[in-house]
Amino acid sequence: MSKQVYRVEVNDGGTIMWYDPETGKLHNESGPALVRLSGYKAYYIHGELHNESGPAIVWSNGEREYWIHGALHNEHGPAIVWSNGTKEYYIHGELHNESGPAIVNTLGYKAYYIHGELHNESGPAIVRSDGSKAYYLHGKELTESEFLARNKTSCEEKTIVVDGHTYRLVKAE
Repeated sequence: MSKQVYRVEVNDGGTIMWYDPETGKLHNESGPALVRLSGYKAYYIHGELHNESGPAIVWSNGEREYWIHGALHNEHGPAIVWSNGTKEYYIHGELHNESGPAIVNTLGYKAYYIHGELHNESGPAIVRSDGSKAYYLHGKELTESEFLARNKTSCEEKTIVVDGHTYRLVKAE
């Protein structure tokens, strides 16, 4: 079993950096590759932000960012957790959350994204703190009327059965 060899540098500000001696890129397989006196820590593998077991960046104020192979990514929760409580969900570097808003802040702002595009099939894709709303499907903005009308279908010429009798629907005049 061979041990990983690193080149370690400490700059004048006290920041400690671990490098792969062959590539010169930030790299540490057993912990953060960059540590500042403030408490900031960043995990790098082959020069890319990367940590499969937790946040790849931990800020001194408690903010956390989850990165995999240089892209914001967390399949189990928000990829960014800001100190003010705001949460942002990313998959492969794109804002994305199939089970709710991809951005949520403590003031009530919510934004729904799928694959980096504003999108919500069940309601507004943006709900602002003041209560105003915006509707989007696949990144295209719709008015509220357009959004609500998109699933309405005509009942004309449909049949229904009531108490064993079949009725054909016609448009009322």
